[in-house]
Amino acid sequence: MKIFDKKRNEHSKEIREKEIIKKPRVCCLDLNAEDVDILKGDGLNLFQGTLGKKVNVPNINDYDSHNLLLNYDFPVNLHEYDVFILNLENSETIDYKGDDHKRKKLTGKSCIALHSTFPETLFDPRPLASYLLKDNLTKIKNRRYLIIVFATGNYEIEYEPIEIKSSRTSRREIKQYSIYSLFSYIPLKSPMVGKEMKTVEVIPDFKNLLDQHLDSAIYTQTFNQPTTWNNGEYIKDNEYFPLVLNQNEDIVSFYRNAPNFNLFILPQFKRKGAFLSEFLKEIAPSLQPELFPYSTKFSWKSDIDYRLPNEDILELERENIVTEYKEKLNVVDNKILENKAEYSFLHDIITETGDSLVISVIKYMKWLGFTEISDMDKENHSLKEEDIQAEIDEGLLTIEVKGIGGTSNDSDCSQISKIKHRRCEERNAFDVFALYLVNHQRYMPPLKRKNPPFTKTQIKDAVNDKRGLLSTWQLFKLYFDIQNNLITKEEGLADILNFGLIEFKPKNLIYIGEPEELFKNGTVCIVNISSIEIKIGDDIIVEKNGIYCKSAITGIMINNEHVANASNGEIGLQLSNPIKDKSMLWKKNNEA
Repeated sequence: MKIFDKKRNEHSKEIREKEIIKKPRVCCLDLNAEDVDILKGDGLNLFQGTLGKKVNVPNINDYDSHNLLLNYDFPVNLHEYDVFILNLENSETIDYKGDDHKRKKLTGKSCIALHSTFPETLFDPRPLASYLLKDNLTKIKNRRYLIIVFATGNYEIEYEPIEIKSSRTSRREIKQYSIYSLFSYIPLKSPMVGKEMKTVEVIPDFKNLLDQHLDSAIYTQTFNQPTTWNNGEYIKDNEYFPLVLNQNEDIVSFYRNAPNFNLFILPQFKRKGAFLSEFLKEIAPSLQPELFPYSTKFSWKSDIDYRLPNEDILELERENIVTEYKEKLNVVDNKILENKAEYSFLHDIITETGDSLVISVIKYMKWLGFTEISDMDKENHSLKEEDIQAEIDEGLLTIEVKGIGGTSNDSDCSQISKIKHRRCEERNAFDVFALYLVNHQRYMPPLKRKNPPFTKTQIKDAVNDKRGLLSTWQLFKLYFDIQNNLITKEEGLADILNFGLIEFKPKNLIYIGEPEELFKNGTVCIVNISSIEIKIGDDIIVEKNGIYCKSAITGIMINNEHVANASNGEIGLQLSNPIKDKSMLWKKNNEA
C-alpha cells in the first residue's frame, strides 16, 4: 500500500538529533498544537503527525473526477516508537490542489493513485491511512508498546485505486476501510453520541483521573465486551476491561492488555493535553515501566521502608489536614443543599408548568407580602378558572398562571379578563385586579428568551381592559432587586396591580447619563453630567438591558485632578463594581 504515499522525505519530520528525554518515544497523530505543547513541556520525545486531512474535491458535474494521493504523516522509523497517541476525530479539511497530488519524482513506467469521482466532493484519506498504520505497527517485534486512542464514531470509506501508465490508465478493485482499520480486531458496537458517563475502577488511581475529565467529555462510539469459549460456555475475555460506561451501561471506553501492547480506547476529552500529561507521568509508568525508565528509576524511594526522617510525622499531619478539610467541605456542601431546597421556588417559577408552577408562585407571593392567598385548583377542582386569588387592601387580585414552551397568544393573555368581570359581578364591586403571569419559552435560559414576551397589541389590549401582563422572569429579577435594596417589597406589591406590561423599576431616580468610555475593566468611566450633585461614597444604580445593580462611587476626577464631588461637565468616576458598555447610570433622589 506504500504506492499511495507521497514521497516520504516531503512529508515526514526529521528524527531530532537531541532529545530532552530519550525514552519513551511518543508518536502523536492529530492532537492539536496546544495539547502537544503541554506534552513537550513535560520533556517528552515527540513526533507530531497525522492520519491525513480531508480534501475538498471539485467533482461538481456528472463526469468530473480527480486522482489523489494520501496525505498522512508518520515517522519514518515508526517501528522504533514506544507510545502511540491517536485522535480519530479530526474534521480538518483542505482544498484540492493538483500539484499536491502529483509525484515530483517517479521511477518506473507506472504509478498508483486513488480515483475520486462525482458525486464525491470530500475525499477522506484517514481510514486507509489507519490501515497503513496497522501495517507499520505489526513491524514492532519482541517488545511491548502502548496505544492511546481518543475514539470517534465508526465509519467506512470505499477507495478505488487507479494505475496510471504513459499509454493508458486502468481501475483496480474497490476496497473498503474503517477508521478503526489500524486494529486487527476492535469490539465495535454502534456509534452513539452522549455526555452522561460513569467510570469503572480497573487500574488504581486511573479512575480518579478519568473522573476529573468526564464532565467536559463526550463519547461517540460504543463497544462490546468480547468473550471467549471456555469449558463449554462463553466467558468475558480477560484481556478486555471496561473503563467508562454510559447511562445504558454500554461500554464507551475500555482497556486491553494484549500480549504485545496495552491499548486504551477513550472518549473525546476536552483537555487531552492535561489528561495525557498526568496519565504518562502517573499511570502509564506503573503499567509498562520498561517504557518509562526515567520515571521509574528511583520510584522505590517513596516506599515506606525508605522514608526520610520526620516523613511519618509530616504524612500524618497531612492526613489530618485532609480529613479536617473534607469535614469542613461536607458542612458547606450540606448548607448548599439546604439553601437550594429553601430557595428552589425561584428556579421553579422560571422552569416549571402546571401545579408545580402555581405552588412556586404562591410561595413567592407570600414572600413578597401577600398574606391571604389561595390556590384555586385546590379550592374547587371541578371549576377551572383563575389559578390564584389574593385578598388585598384594594380588593381582590386574580392571577392566571401559565408555563409554556413558546409565547402567549391573544386568548391566553385575555382569558383573565373574563374571570375578572365574573368576580366583579359576584362581589358587586369594581375592586378586582387581574394579572396574567407566564413562564414563557421555559426550556430556554431566561436571558435568551423574548423579553418581554408580549406583542404591542397584547400590551395595548391589557391597558384598555385594565389587567396586567407579567413574566415569571421579571419576578425572579425582582427578588434580587429587593434583596439588594434597589426596590422595596411595598413597591413591588404596588407595581403588580398596574395595568398593561408590568415593570419593576427602582423609584425616584435621577438620570446621570450613559458612560462615554470605560477603563480598567469597567471600574472607571467617563460621563458628562449637568446640574447633578454627586460625591464620593454615593451609591449609583446601574441599568443594563432592564437589569439593575448597585455600585458605589469611590473616586471622582475632573481635568486629571481628584475631587470630592462634582455637578457639571465631563468627569471620571471610579466605581466599586465594574459596569458594562452601554449601561445607564442613575442615582436616588433623596429629596423625593
